Amino acid sequence: MLPYYDENHFELLRQWRGKPYDKNNPDEYVVNEKLIEAYNVTKNWGNALAMKLYGEAGRERTVRRTIGQWTRKFDQYNWSKVYPSESSPPELAYTVGIDADVGFYVSLDIVDTKVIGPPLRPKFDSIRLSGPTGLHAKMPAQEGLALNFSELVEWSAKEIYKFELSYDEVAERLNLSAIKAQEQVLNHFRNNGDFSKRQPKWPAQTTELFCRLANAVHDAGLDWWFTKSTNRQLRFGRKNGNGNGSVIGRLHLMQKGIQMVWDEIGSLPQLELQDISDDAISSFENSLAADQESWPAKLAAMEDRPGYWPDHYSVAELEPGDELEVDADEPIDIPRSVSADTPPRNIIHYGPPGTGKTFKLLQQLARDYTNAQGRRFAFVTFHQSYGYEEFIEGLRPVLAKPVTAEETMPAPATGSEVQYEIKPGAFLQLCELARKEPKQRFAMVIDEINRGNVSKIFGELISLMEVDKREGGKHPISLTLPYSGNSFSVPWNVDIIGTMNTADRSLALVDTALRRRFEFIETMPDPAVLEDIIVLAGGVAIDVEEMLTMINRRIEAMYDRDHTIGHAYFTQLRYLAPQQQFPALQAIFKNRIIPLLEEYFFEDWQKIRMVLGDNQKSSPDYQFIKEAGKQDDALTLFGRNSQLDQYQFRPRYQLNPPALGQAKAYVEIYARAQTESARTE
Repeated sequence: MLPYYDENHFELLRQWRGKPYDKNNPDEYVVNEKLIEAYNVTKNWGNALAMKLYGEAGRERTVRRTIGQWTRKFDQYNWSKVYPSESSPPELAYTVGIDADVGFYVSLDIVDTKVIGPPLRPKFDSIRLSGPTGLHAKMPAQEGLALNFSELVEWSAKEIYKFELSYDEVAERLNLSAIKAQEQVLNHFRNNGDFSKRQPKWPAQTTELFCRLANAVHDAGLDWWFTKSTNRQLRFGRKNGNGNGSVIGRLHLMQKGIQMVWDEIGSLPQLELQDISDDAISSFENSLAADQESWPAKLAAMEDRPGYWPDHYSVAELEPGDELEVDADEPIDIPRSVSADTPPRNIIHYGPPGTGKTFKLLQQLARDYTNAQGRRFAFVTFHQSYGYEEFIEGLRPVLAKPVTAEETMPAPATGSEVQYEIKPGAFLQLCELARKEPKQRFAMVIDEINRGNVSKIFGELISLMEVDKREGGKHPISLTLPYSGNSFSVPWNVDIIGTMNTADRSLALVDTALRRRFEFIETMPDPAVLEDIIVLAGGVAIDVEEMLTMINRRIEAMYDRDHTIGHAYFTQLRYLAPQQQFPALQAIFKNRIIPLLEEYFFEDWQKIRMVLGDNQKSSPDYQFIKEAGKQDDALTLFGRNSQLDQYQFRPRYQLNPPALGQAKAYVEIYARAQTESARTE
């Protein structure tokens, strides 16, 4: 006889919900084990229901997590997902479970919106609320406890048959399909050349198994990333930022299929290198997410967030222990360098802040100027104190007797105790490396190039950097350096790449000599990047793409396009759990967007209000900047004989912090303007 729920399970859900979990507390450990017992019953329930509804094709998915993944507090419910087949869209599932307040429940619902795609929740809500019967059924705890396991399965199946719409009908209305679901997963990996080349050649079953594993890893809150190794180049585990990751598993992507290996973790046994298979994936799905408390410390999340997909990371990396080797069964694509015969380029990426200039630059550096031997570029940032001495060459003081850690600093040195030496700067050092490897391309990367005094920093390099005046160019030039007296010219295989923030200095103000010697590549805000980000709060859906588009249209109309706001300010919302998105949006506006607008408009609050649509909003409660009234009149301030009462005094403005917590305040940035535009038409 299968285990079943008891009253103690519901009592524990009610008693412990919302309380932080301390695994070192023996009492809480016992509570957690008891709640896992209930989760095991729910998993069996999901399995039996999948079999009853769909036979052998049906699939159940249960992550036995009694503690909130992000809150680290006890949940008041548990649940299992039921799918018609292995290839069903992961976003839509029948769910069954128990809840401290509701009792027993069964529903058809959106369960996985982490796969990037159109905003499903608003679409699903419109379907769910349009019918008279809905897609949900519940039963009080006492009634459910009076049943046995078979009767519970029978009850849930009958309730599903009563639902107004079937799984396939809802999937069709949401424009979901098994093929589209697979495509959404695969798109996260297609920024890698090896993957894009080989995946289309895999058998359909291999692709299906890979997507199952990809979703299982992601559901467990772990990360996927690529490395530059050609031996097992796809990995999963925990990777915070762009540093080295703590690896659990490694996948070797081949034209004929996939080989994989993973370490023992919790109840998941170690897997030796083998071809991808249904048995291995099933073992992973059933074991990995069962008890995260037993995971090693290296896998603990450094921050509350969902698992990352490979397209979250800017570049692939070569990690310690990685090897560049070629398998005997197929040729492997080793990342290729830009040809040394390619004409050198002097490029500046320019645009407003937050438009992805640095992100694109990192991708270019990883692709064209990095290989197994390391980086072939140098990185500097210009600023007002940066000079020729740091960039080309200069004099540097050297103590004749170094001071050890145990010694105190000596008294002011005499002339005999201080020496000076001529030291090459960042660009001169890079050029020397480039001469030693003439078959490779090198790059000098200059961040914030317009923040420095370019004429002072570049010196004679202004003449030498032109393409036709390089070594090997049509009109090569070499000059004598002022400190060392050495002859110097710029090698043919060195590119110069800069970034420039147009909000700091307009492109029109750039030194004319600099403009003539560089190609300028514009990178403007692209709100379409945010089209899948819908922030939900209090039943209100905030379309981040529409919001940023309207803000930038207003800035361009009142100021110029160089001061528009970049999409990168908001892309972080994509990687947050739904309940974290609205607080994050509030922080972005409070700490970044509003201060940036203050700087742009020199604290002209009336213009800032217009950019944020405050002058059009339906209620003062939704205004981020409120008009506090006129300045005190002339009589109060200056007396009767001031002769100032004929002047119009400016209104006063103040920040309205409560508006940051109102979802409609963000919606009416764009929604009210769209309504007015429609009325005009």
